[in-house]
Amino acid sequence: MPIEAHRAARLATLGLVVLLGARSASALDPAKAISQYSLAAWHTEDGLPHNLVQAIVQTPDGYLWLATQEGLARFDGVRFTVFDRRSTMAMSANHVETLYVSRDGSLWVGVYGGTLLRYQNGSFRSYSSREGLYSATISALAEDAHGDLWIGTDGDGLYRLHEGVFTRYTEKDGLIDDSVRCLLADRDGSIWIGTPSGLGRKRADSIERYALPARERPIAVSALAVDGKGRLWVGTDGDGLYHVEEGRLVRASLVLRDDHVRGLLTDTRGAVWIGTDQGLHRLHEGRVDVLTRQDGLPSDSIRAVFEDREGSLWVGGVGLGQLKDGTVLSYGQTQGLADENVYAVTTALRRGLWVGTSAGEVALFARGRFTPVAGRAVLHGATVLALREDRAGRLWVGTEHGLHSLYGGRWTTYSVRDGLPAADIRSIIEDRSGRIWVGTDGGGLARLEGSRFVVLTARDGLPSDHLRTLLEGRDGTLWIATYGGLAALGSDGRFTNYTTRDGLAHDLVRSLHQDDRGVLWVGTYGGGLSRVESGRITSYTTREGLFDDVVFEILEDGRGHLWMSCNKGIFSVSLSDLESFAAGRQASVHSIAYGRSDGMRNPEANGGSPAGLRTEDGRLWFATAAGLVSIDPAATTGNRAAPPAFVEEAWVDGERADLDQGLDLAPGNHRLQFAYTALSLVAPDHLRFAYALEGFDPAWIDAGTRRQTSYTNVPAGRYRFRVRVRNEDGTWNEAGIPMSLRVHSHWYRTPAFFLIAGAALVLAFAGAYRLRVRGLLARERELGHRVEQALADVKVLSGLLPICASCKKIRDDRGYWNQLEQYIGDHSQAAFSHGICPDCVQRLYPDVAERLARRSSS
Repeated sequence: MPIEAHRAARLATLGLVVLLGARSASALDPAKAISQYSLAAWHTEDGLPHNLVQAIVQTPDGYLWLATQEGLARFDGVRFTVFDRRSTMAMSANHVETLYVSRDGSLWVGVYGGTLLRYQNGSFRSYSSREGLYSATISALAEDAHGDLWIGTDGDGLYRLHEGVFTRYTEKDGLIDDSVRCLLADRDGSIWIGTPSGLGRKRADSIERYALPARERPIAVSALAVDGKGRLWVGTDGDGLYHVEEGRLVRASLVLRDDHVRGLLTDTRGAVWIGTDQGLHRLHEGRVDVLTRQDGLPSDSIRAVFEDREGSLWVGGVGLGQLKDGTVLSYGQTQGLADENVYAVTTALRRGLWVGTSAGEVALFARGRFTPVAGRAVLHGATVLALREDRAGRLWVGTEHGLHSLYGGRWTTYSVRDGLPAADIRSIIEDRSGRIWVGTDGGGLARLEGSRFVVLTARDGLPSDHLRTLLEGRDGTLWIATYGGLAALGSDGRFTNYTTRDGLAHDLVRSLHQDDRGVLWVGTYGGGLSRVESGRITSYTTREGLFDDVVFEILEDGRGHLWMSCNKGIFSVSLSDLESFAAGRQASVHSIAYGRSDGMRNPEANGGSPAGLRTEDGRLWFATAAGLVSIDPAATTGNRAAPPAFVEEAWVDGERADLDQGLDLAPGNHRLQFAYTALSLVAPDHLRFAYALEGFDPAWIDAGTRRQTSYTNVPAGRYRFRVRVRNEDGTWNEAGIPMSLRVHSHWYRTPAFFLIAGAALVLAFAGAYRLRVRGLLARERELGHRVEQALADVKVLSGLLPICASCKKIRDDRGYWNQLEQYIGDHSQAAFSHGICPDCVQRLYPDVAERLARRSSS
């Protein structure tokens, strides 16, 4: 591919990334509590060159760029690429103060020491004192409506870059202070200037001053932002937040945890985000919420706040943080739950949900808040392992220390002394007849009859006395999950058992679900999932595409999917995939997993009974080690299109290659390395890659989440390196451009060499043939000459007699003598009077005899 075409194709691909990002952009939902956003953090151990992140921007290709004191970092959501003095000649220092992206897509970089960098089309250009930019530090950057770049410095005033020419403004020109902290371009073309001495505004040829309240020391303006209504917000270093009203500064009537404002942003939904030395604040509709390090922020000191095109909020401070609207919504201590280690959840009829925790807490969850109803005084800190509310409104609670019920505000406790076969209660259900069934760990199955318990154990046919879950089927069958297999208790009181010998995935059974078609689904602890229908069992494990082999809970969403919880998170599988596998129409199933990046503060789910449920509004609820979580399946359908993949960098024998030049390699064996990526910052861990070097690899190679590969001993030829990517929906995005590769042949292996060598060989054969012919002709002439010399001495042989004229033998009648006489007569002056026999010809004329013999044989 020509260089220009390759560059154009690359830019077109990255432009597609921009369109995808713009289409899927959605700011953080302000209706959620600030603690309910999904939060991720990165530090130097994750690849950041330095923990202090001072500025954050995003270029049109989708990369996030970070200013740090140890270089400029580029981030694709997974991997950091660092540009510093060692790797980038244009960098005069590693300390990067500020960043800005102009409308033409250029990245502008302010470097400590007075160097301004422009990154465009993959290369850096520097501006410094040689071009007229004199400064110790570039502290702020902005672009006005006319396309001019404004450069704020620390002590050297304000510069404007117009058509390659710098113009400087200082206090002599009306600037409030020669140290500029922040800049903001207004819609009317003016520039707002924040300085240690206050706020200024540059219009045309004048600079306006905006007075702040008189203090012993001037109030420094440290951050600026404009909201969707055009209102200017002004952050100060020590006096909180202001906004401009009718040409004057008005202090905002809100309370912040800290008045040192370091960063400001108004997102696309109108919320104002305020970074301070004591956390990140959100201002929306007059309400202020705060997020701190205790909530998962990388630090409490926030220097930069930025919203990307996919709606995520990025914060820079001591580390990098990301807030995003996750698919999973978490509820915990912020909503009133004292212990977030939730084990069981069940429906509270017409009131909400009952939630049980590991610390013995039972709480009612309604309208987004938890209300405790039982604590240590009742349950004595025992883990709540089972919950159920019966039709009479009585709440049943199973713990590791017994069975409890709550009715009319009064608690009743049942223990082994009351007939329970064991105190460790693992499951409670109410059957269609209103009877309460209790599954225990070690004591088998118990049914409450009045005030006594009827017990069924392994002696009665159960496969094990260690029970986990109970389920009443549509036909009244009681299905029992045990740690010895699956049992079915029929109306005749007999057990039918299923184990691994019958095809069950594992004998440690944890969860049960009967779908809308009556098929029973069985989740196991370590063996995967089993499908039971009419006695036929089909099992699914991670080998067949299941996300995990531990299944704590199974829910059906009514939209054609089963949802399951496990130690690694929550995942879904389409019923059509599961059915097709059972029917032998496909070899595997596809799982979609949800974890930290989707809003789970801890991906570890718990396995009480029930460990999850589906409410009437269609939402799914799961018990986890970090609170109660919910998922709206309707919101997960088709909302994540995978971005196209592309080759980010390439190395040949350890040296970085110029991608715009293509890879055109000299002859020989080379070590090739390709780094590829796909730019989605909202869910990069969901991306899965496959690659192929066309012409070398016979098929696509599944790389999983890996974003780098290498090749050795690629023979001479022309190739294309291609990468494709898929998201959790399983559909491959084939877009993206291939990387052309050519390995030249050694001169002695080229077609031209073989052509020349072939021609030379033909000429050699032709020459040898000609020499052979010439030799034969020369010999022919020599033989003729010798014959002529031999026959010149023969003058007269006259007469034809039937005897040899030499040896006197009697002549034969085969005519051979006639040939001799004819030849000698043609080549000499001899006249025969007698014939001559062949033997005498051989003796007297050997050359003639040889020639005649050769002629007669041909």
